[in-house]
Amino acid sequence: MDEFDAIDQHFAAYAAQLMQDPAARFAALRKCSFFEPMPDDWLQRMAQAAQIKTFKSDVSITTQDDEMKAFYVILYGSADAYRNGKIVGRIETGDCFGEGIFFADGNITTSATVIADDKIIAAEFSKRMVEEMHADPAAMISMNKALLLALFKKLKAANHKIEKLMLV
Repeated sequence: MDEFDAIDQHFAAYAAQLMQDPAARFAALRKCSFFEPMPDDWLQRMAQAAQIKTFKSDVSITTQDDEMKAFYVILYGSADAYRNGKIVGRIETGDCFGEGIFFADGNITTSATVIADDKIIAAEFSKRMVEEMHADPAAMISMNKALLLALFKKLKAANHKIEKLMLV
């Protein structure tokens, strides 16, 4: 067995563990910076509700202007976000995308196409799960903090890009 086969086997084993074991999902979510403000009881519920999805390299996870159906947190790997065919950001392990679903009443479309750089394992949270969170004010307090921190991180990255463009 060569190194690439070993990497593929490790990836498949980790994805299978996350799909089958809620405790492993909880541990993986707890490691994500996004979930730091989330209390264990709600994170436990999220781990139970999370669907673990795997994506191959160069696969589109979301497509710009399609209906947003889920919120994602990358548990392993990274992806690039494209708006109108131009790269606008990078999403790393522990980062989220699709957070607009928390702020929309009714249907909302995705603002970017997100494409996997390499193999990705992501936790997917359906619109239904998001609606359940909205019904619990205590859950939304910690989720709102997590969302604000994630949005602040994205704003900071955008400001850094703008600053670089202004220097050119």
